[in-house]
Order: sequence, then structure tokens, then C-alpha cells
Amino acid sequence: MTDWADAIRRMLAAQRQLRENDREHLWRYEQPPPPASRELLGLVQAQRGVTLDSQYAELLVRAGGWPAFMQDVDLFGTPDLLGEPFDEAVQLLSTLEPETVDASALDVASCVPMAASRTGIDLFVMPRADGSTQTPVIWLAGLEVERYISFEEFFQAMIEANLGEAAALRERQQDTEG
Repeated sequence: MTDWADAIRRMLAAQRQLRENDREHLWRYEQPPPPASRELLGLVQAQRGVTLDSQYAELLVRAGGWPAFMQDVDLFGTPDLLGEPFDEAVQLLSTLEPETVDASALDVASCVPMAASRTGIDLFVMPRADGSTQTPVIWLAGLEVERYISFEEFFQAMIEANLGEAAALRERQQDTEG
């Protein structure tokens, strides 16, 4: 079971390191919005006809999504899931090439977008949760980039990606200064 308060603290620390080393202002930096209520999560599930993965839902009741979660990728909160960002992500998902769908063994109709790039084609989806098994997170950008076993693994990987980006920017600055 994930300690989401600790995971959120670690993500905030990783993003702080990234912001401190991003002297060229490559990325946006935003705090997560207020937590979602369980009632609002129920509304999302009813209006969208989906069951949200339990790990994702647990994060949403602690942080109501996360703009600029990783670079320009927004982790959808309830307003996004009920609004245009979700609809745009569904549209992007429908444009995947058949070869990508086949190679990734995706059932596009059962995929639930839960994060997307504001400026690129990066899209993160989860198959509809059934509660019996862990629900993978699939990163798509024209083709499958990565598949995470669970939302928890995905969240940890995004912390590591932010830390890695911070280290790369720090190293690049040292190279140009030295």
C-alpha cells in the first residue's frame, strides 16, 4: 500500500530540484490542486462510465490531479476527467495507428486517459479497472513508449524521471560554466 502523502512529498521535492536547475525555463511548475472528494470521483465514474483504478483514485483524494506532473504532461484531476482535456485525450487515442494498437494489444475502447501532454502527443492511459488486478499505465506517443505494472509504479517512475531531468540540467550547466 502506497503512502501517498510521502509519495507527494517526494514528487514535490523532485520538481523543486528540477525547477532550481531549469535556468532556461523549459518546463512549467505547478502545485497539485486541492484534493477531490470521493463524491466527485463517483460523479466522474458515473458520467464517464468507468471505474477509476483504486491507486489513482487514492492519489486524487490527496492531490486533485497534477498540472505539469512531468515536463508538460498533466496528470488529470476531476475537472480534467469531466472536461475537455479528457475528451481531447480520447480523440488522440482514437488516432493511433492500427499497428500500434495491435503491437500494444490495446482495446482502445476500454482505455481511460489519465494524463496527457499539453504540447505533444504523449498520452497515458489505463485499461478500465475491474478491481481484481493491478491496472497498468501505458505511455503512448505514436507508439507504446513504456508500460508500468501499476499506477504506483508509474508515479514512482515519474518521480525518478523528474530527478533524472534535474540531474541532466545540473550537469549541462556545470559543463557550460566549467
